[in-house]
Amino acid sequence: MSTAPAEAALVITWEVANRFPLFRNEDHFRALAGIYAGLPLADRQNQPVMALEVELEKRADARQLGKAFGDPATIWRFGWASALARSTCFSETNRGHWACKLTNGEDYVGARKADILASVREAPAGRECQWLVNGAVAAATACGAAQIRLAGIPIDAVFTLSVKADGVVLGEAAEQIIRPITVLGMGDSFASGEGNPDKAAVLGTDVNNFQESSHLPGESGWRGRLRLYPLRDKHNFDKSFGIGALWINQQCHRSLYSHQLKAALAIALEAPHVSVTYLGYGCTGAEVFEGLLGYWTARDDVPKDRRGKVGQYDASPQLMRALRDLCPRPLKGFNRFSPPPRFSWESDLKRCAAFKRKPDILLLSIGGNDIGFSRVIAGEALVASSNFLSLRRAAEKLWIKGVDPITFQDATAMESSLAERYRILGQAIERLLGLNASQVIQTGYPQMLHTGTGTCPHAPNGEAGTAGMDLHEIFRISKPTTGQESVTFVDGLNAKIRDLGSDIGWQVVTGFAAEFKGHALCQPGMADGSNAPDGLRFPVSNPTGQRWIPFSPPAWQAYRPRQRWFVTPNDAFLTANTMRTLAGSGGDPHMNGRAQPVLAATLSGSFHPNALGQAAMGDGVLKALRQKLALPDPSAPAP
Repeated sequence: MSTAPAEAALVITWEVANRFPLFRNEDHFRALAGIYAGLPLADRQNQPVMALEVELEKRADARQLGKAFGDPATIWRFGWASALARSTCFSETNRGHWACKLTNGEDYVGARKADILASVREAPAGRECQWLVNGAVAAATACGAAQIRLAGIPIDAVFTLSVKADGVVLGEAAEQIIRPITVLGMGDSFASGEGNPDKAAVLGTDVNNFQESSHLPGESGWRGRLRLYPLRDKHNFDKSFGIGALWINQQCHRSLYSHQLKAALAIALEAPHVSVTYLGYGCTGAEVFEGLLGYWTARDDVPKDRRGKVGQYDASPQLMRALRDLCPRPLKGFNRFSPPPRFSWESDLKRCAAFKRKPDILLLSIGGNDIGFSRVIAGEALVASSNFLSLRRAAEKLWIKGVDPITFQDATAMESSLAERYRILGQAIERLLGLNASQVIQTGYPQMLHTGTGTCPHAPNGEAGTAGMDLHEIFRISKPTTGQESVTFVDGLNAKIRDLGSDIGWQVVTGFAAEFKGHALCQPGMADGSNAPDGLRFPVSNPTGQRWIPFSPPAWQAYRPRQRWFVTPNDAFLTANTMRTLAGSGGDPHMNGRAQPVLAATLSGSFHPNALGQAAMGDGVLKALRQKLALPDPSAPAP
């Protein structure tokens, strides 16, 4: 193909239009890409996940996110993800990604074509340009057009892109390719994004004391004033709890705020020639044998299939869910959503003959539940008084099994069991997903109680620590040793995970743990230094519920950045407000029962990273992802 010498210097640039098709609405990705492109270069290189999260929430608060995110007032209150949660390629029935069709008719998993946006620099004005793909005219437009869409470009196939005007080739880009990248995310509540629903529950100003559940701080005895709790909007004790929180997967409390999803999204934002297929399966409460390799109920109050009802229930192992998405249909044996009488991953899970899209990387967060870390929290942050024994047992249902609390020393002793669990998991990942150890990125766990200069279990006057957990008398950190024991335990656990992961060949990411120092569970204030409600104090109502101090529940902004990077019980109640009436699931059969405020805190993800904490973890994972995928750091303004 001849090229006119005088015009051969024109440079063609292009990018995949929607590089993160988990967001089916391309406008959502383009809006995020535009905001990302405006971040300072240093942020895009070093902390793009955190910088993007902060910028999104700043714009949401200022009502400046744009029409792609819908009603500014709604986004202001509930966060940017609330506009995207019901337009993803994860099925609303909680059954996976396999059924999703993109707007171009392609399957989400294994898509073969994508649209690109192309342009030429210093294009000649006043001329008509033809765009050619592999020598065939694909489109024509004015040469000075900012961008042109070229549809149906094959993925993972080399192509040549050229521009011609008046029969003369102005520029050519040979040996181009849309690189497919498939990232799986698996693991526990830290993987799922527990504590960060995509849309917060809608609280009102109506009140109830939930059968005299708890005294106000400083009150006690039969004459002591009782806490009046805000109820959800549309709450009706005879029919429903009102407008609850929204998750992309209700059963697993899986969220768009997950650090695994955010790291995969960052790859799509910074690499213009890729198409990232992200398949997330993280599930709250998961362990190696119950969750990844075996069935796990998770939030068992999710409705099962019933005649005339949409099926939502899926307790199948995360590896089975991945095979359900990755293997061509029809499937054999992968659609068992409820636990069968007998199940063995070794005999019942088979690798399919060929994947629709071979996975490149597995992001993994697992181990904390296996050694009972949640049981430690139950022992350290819930009072053991017999007055609250039934409530304590209900609260421990946050960790589903409701077994007895343990100490930090007990959990440390259980770390020895991780070696065998990780070894078996590694074998299963390689056998079923075709991923060798070098393709697994395992994360450790962040520091929760390190303030940067000390720890935060106790108030300055020596009383039990209740900062961020004063919504109920049952929550408090009473032991003066809890803070330092927590720091020592997390450091030791991360060291153990690093050693075990290295022995297997996994890359283990734990460096982000230190970033949490100074952002501890008990630390007050907003990230921007403003006087907005930070939630470290729970709102107090007068007896009629007409006046609230220090803020009214409807004014709560779930995702406005705060100084702390963890979800407190107060935050959890105000944001996710998960309650239960299902018998046998740790719930209270009465909608106004004494356990409901405690469940609304514990079942809602307290003591988990909030959106900023997940972002900090995401930046740590992103560095490893870039290395594994051989992708460079951003070095110039994004296109």
